[in-house]
Amino acid sequence: MIESWTKKFADGKTVTFKIEGDGKSGFVYSAGMDGRDTKEITGSVKVLTREDVETMFVNYVARG
Repeated sequence: MIESWTKKFADGKTVTFKIEGDGKSGFVYSAGMDGRDTKEITGSVKVLTREDVETMFVNYVARG
C-alpha cells in the first residue's frame, strides 16, 4: 500500500505526506516540505489515518 497527498497550509507551506507498507512488514510514514529532507517515522504495525499522520508531523511542519 502506498498513499500520498499534498496539503497547503495557511502560512504558505506545502507538505507532501506518504504512508507506505503493509500489516506484515509494518508501515513507514513520511513528510516532505518545500525542498527540505523528508522526515520519516518507521516501525508502526498499525495503519494510521491521514489526520493521524498530519498530527504526528505537526512539529516538523511548524519548524519548517
